[in-house]
Amino acid sequence: MGALIAERPAALGLPDHVVSSRTCDALLAIGEPAINMAIWEREPIAALASLKLAGLTDIRVTSSLRELPDVLDVELTKARYADGPERQALSSDIMALAERFAAIMNAERVEIRLEVVTTNACKKFHADSVTARLITTYIGQGTQWLSNDDAANCDCDQPHDVRQLGTGDVALFKGRIWSADAPAIHRSPAIAGTGEVRLVLVINPRASEHA
Repeated sequence: MGALIAERPAALGLPDHVVSSRTCDALLAIGEPAINMAIWEREPIAALASLKLAGLTDIRVTSSLRELPDVLDVELTKARYADGPERQALSSDIMALAERFAAIMNAERVEIRLEVVTTNACKKFHADSVTARLITTYIGQGTQWLSNDDAANCDCDQPHDVRQLGTGDVALFKGRIWSADAPAIHRSPAIAGTGEVRLVLVINPRASEHA
């Protein structure tokens, strides 16, 4: 099946705990106490439109920023990403996002997860057990999320006001470690059985090995 690109959903009024903008500076808002989700609205990366996901394997690696270019190059090869403009665009974007995220989080090391998703992984609404997490979907539907109010009244037998990131959007989600009372609530869209394939990047902060 061909890779699908989700269209950006119709604009909705954002809750006051979410900041969203077409500039990368939106991500800086995650440091504000009242904000638990910050969204940089981006268009999908054009070079990835021709990336073939069949046969690729997942990447999960922790590295310092200094070592990350070499580590990422090795991991992309192991995961069967072929040399070419698609791999170059992907690698460059992962590095740029890792550097931006590390600066915001004051992290010396980051965990990189690049996953090809074909199932209903993380299909339940949840908060992550981290300080904060960066998520972007390169191919396929973006991550779904709930406002604080809707999450507080969550009843799985009732419909929710489900919001969704666009393909290419970059979002920072506060987790339970940073915001125990009001972490960002989100889930992966259900795609099992549809033939859709998603390519998702997750970045987590990691403490220095010498801390």
